[in-house]
Amino acid sequence: MVDVAKIFGKRLQQIRKMRGLTQAQFAELVELEVSTISRIEKGSQYPKPENVNKFVEVLNVELKEFFTYTFVEKSKEEILQSIYSIIEKSTFKDLQFYNKMMQLHLEYKSRYKGRTL
Repeated sequence: MVDVAKIFGKRLQQIRKMRGLTQAQFAELVELEVSTISRIEKGSQYPKPENVNKFVEVLNVELKEFFTYTFVEKSKEEILQSIYSIIEKSTFKDLQFYNKMMQLHLEYKSRYKGRTL
């Protein structure tokens, strides 16, 4: 049986971290206690519907993103191997695009670190 609360919590944590937010920052933005966010992310508590709406708004995602269970947590080595595989099959033009995207991502992270957008 699928544990929806655990999957939702993992997905919430993943999206929150992708936005560069700590649990404390996120809790403040959604007006909840850090302990509540922690319980939700651990899957021991399912959020109230009105809080899910706050999550959608603050994280700037569509509701369906929290219920997209196709993500799989991989180790760093598995991710690197996947990236190497993609790179090996890429054209020069694709590689130029990937390089630019990574540069923009790193620039974005350094510019907005610690800030919410």
